[in-house]
Amino acid sequence: MKRRLGPALLAVAFLVGCSAQGGSQEVPASSMLLWSGDAETGDMSQFMDTPWNLVGGPKPQVVENPVRSGRYAVEVAIVGATTADDGICCGSRNEIEPKFRGMVEGDDLWFAFSTYLVAGFPVRYSEFQTITQFKQNFDGSPPLELTVEDSQFHIGGGYGHPDGPRVFNEPVGEASTDRWYDWLLHVKFSPDPAVGFVEVWRDGQPVLARYSPPGGTMYVNPTDGSANSSVKTGYYRDRVIDSVGRIVFDDWRIGTTREAVERANQRATQPASR
Repeated sequence: MKRRLGPALLAVAFLVGCSAQGGSQEVPASSMLLWSGDAETGDMSQFMDTPWNLVGGPKPQVVENPVRSGRYAVEVAIVGATTADDGICCGSRNEIEPKFRGMVEGDDLWFAFSTYLVAGFPVRYSEFQTITQFKQNFDGSPPLELTVEDSQFHIGGGYGHPDGPRVFNEPVGEASTDRWYDWLLHVKFSPDPAVGFVEVWRDGQPVLARYSPPGGTMYVNPTDGSANSSVKTGYYRDRVIDSVGRIVFDDWRIGTTREAVERANQRATQPASR
């Protein structure tokens, strides 16, 4: 499987956590919804303006069809291959970042979002296609990402570990077009593989029991010793893929508990366990 070293240009924003904007649910007092990106504002105001994340496609746009709930969702697209002199190491990208703070070591957070691969999305390629990544604050492939490869979704990472690759790649279900998938990720952020873990549900069902990546769920910056991550969602793929690819995202939520972020009809599902 071909992987990348990451873009030469990288900007990481560490912002103060924002209050939820629309689409919030009733949750126990002990739970906290920290941010939501449901596009019900009708614009991209719930996300940061990140032009460095746009190579090879039109700007992300708010759409009315398809939507997972409410009136609006966000579509990102890549319309062709990039060239060798485009200034990007290995591929095309069209990603957005929430108006949310960076993650630090010890954070224990839940991430929920819905994805829709529009008809024609090139699911069969074995080259990398990343649709969500938890990115370190320096160049290189991330410690944790959700990808589409060989008609499957995968949770993987570790290629860019500062001390050398600590690769993992766990399948989490078939990737089909023209349908919604509801994702729930629970991440404990730590560069220590004995501490950091990820667990994943898809459509309310456990697809990855608590898993400890061999390189941890975040990296230590070899320059200053810091350990920080930001989350990006969208579409980043190998430059050899030249098909048009479109993904629609809806109902992005970040919170401190499962109850704070997931859909009400998913709460009866038992969590994954080893």
